[in-house]
Amino acid sequence: MVKDELWGLFMNNGSRFLNAFTSNDMTVYLEYLPANRLELFMNLESDRMESPVFREFWSERDVVMEERRLGENDPDDQLGEAFYSVAFTAHPYKWPVVGWMSDLRTIDRNELIRYHDMFYVPNNAVGIVVGDVTVAEVRKLAERYFGPIPRGPEPPRVETIEPEQKGERRVVLEHTANPKLMIGYHKPIYPHPDAAALDVIQSVLANGRTSRLYKTVFEEKQLTADEPNVYDGPGNRYDNLLVLEALPRNPHTLEEVEGAILEEIEKLKKEPVTERELERVKNQIDAALIRQLGSNIGIAFTVGFGHLFYGDYRANFRIMERIKQVTPEDVMRAANAYLAPKNRTVAWRVQVEAEEGAESEEQIDRQALMQYIATLPQEEQAAIFQKFQSLKTDAERMEFGKQLWERAKAAKGAE
Repeated sequence: MVKDELWGLFMNNGSRFLNAFTSNDMTVYLEYLPANRLELFMNLESDRMESPVFREFWSERDVVMEERRLGENDPDDQLGEAFYSVAFTAHPYKWPVVGWMSDLRTIDRNELIRYHDMFYVPNNAVGIVVGDVTVAEVRKLAERYFGPIPRGPEPPRVETIEPEQKGERRVVLEHTANPKLMIGYHKPIYPHPDAAALDVIQSVLANGRTSRLYKTVFEEKQLTADEPNVYDGPGNRYDNLLVLEALPRNPHTLEEVEGAILEEIEKLKKEPVTERELERVKNQIDAALIRQLGSNIGIAFTVGFGHLFYGDYRANFRIMERIKQVTPEDVMRAANAYLAPKNRTVAWRVQVEAEEGAESEEQIDRQALMQYIATLPQEEQAAIFQKFQSLKTDAERMEFGKQLWERAKAAKGAE
């Protein structure tokens, strides 16, 4: 066995970024390569799809099990798992991406092969190439290397639809970490006609220093340690949640923060947003799309995810056009329809005293760390990921993570 052979082949041919990730919706493999290595990319990726051997199954399973252990010890991951498991009662979005430790302990190589043969097939894959290439040469090489791979069976589709929520749900997690609040509302995704208005609501509440939660909850009332965060979760392929997160600022309580956030939500239901506020949000969304299209990977994600989620690579551009048509009345109607108490799930992380003799080592805020890394130049991001993947032991990876966390804290303190 040649360990990390695929990695070595890519890196020795000019790759400056090589990574993969799995989310609730997909698995993605991505590489940066010189344009004259397009055929190498086609050759290696088609081979990975058609005839993987999984020689390093057991060692890689141990790596995933360690990721699971890290998540079980991460207070944010613990709260998120509890939150989503209560918010969803039927849909697979209630499950964590990595799975449960009992599953990881019992999975074997044959089970993995069966899963791969079911889902990692040409008829369930989307290939995206962005760079100094032509459609003709990409098509020619794709047909040469991927064309001979036979179709697999049609993968089973998620048929379960989350039933309508009939009342507010609450979950409380006790932990030694600082208190944290999560609020979620079930909502539809594009192409539902209300999806654009809900995107606007997300930006009105928490997109920049002029957003409502920043100005009131964080800046004026000073109830939170940082500005509240609002996002879609836990995936984007199926109907999901509008999620709000906030960290109370000592001595303020979870109850105070929740009340202030719900007060802002009630205003959206009763008072139309101003035209100026709406125009600002639309400009922000436009600017974010333009920035995303400023890099090859941003273009790839924009068109690729459009096809993956909606079956149309132009979908994300159409979503932007719909957002531009949203009116104050649309926002008020969507807020009343979806941001209702009976459609709400609330999770509290309540701080408790550490048990005597328990370790007092500082927890790494993984979400904040990833946000910090995302602010770095792409070359530095690539170097960080490459170093992390080159480390061989859990202790080395943990130590490197602590070093990055110290850098992230120092950078935030210097702002």
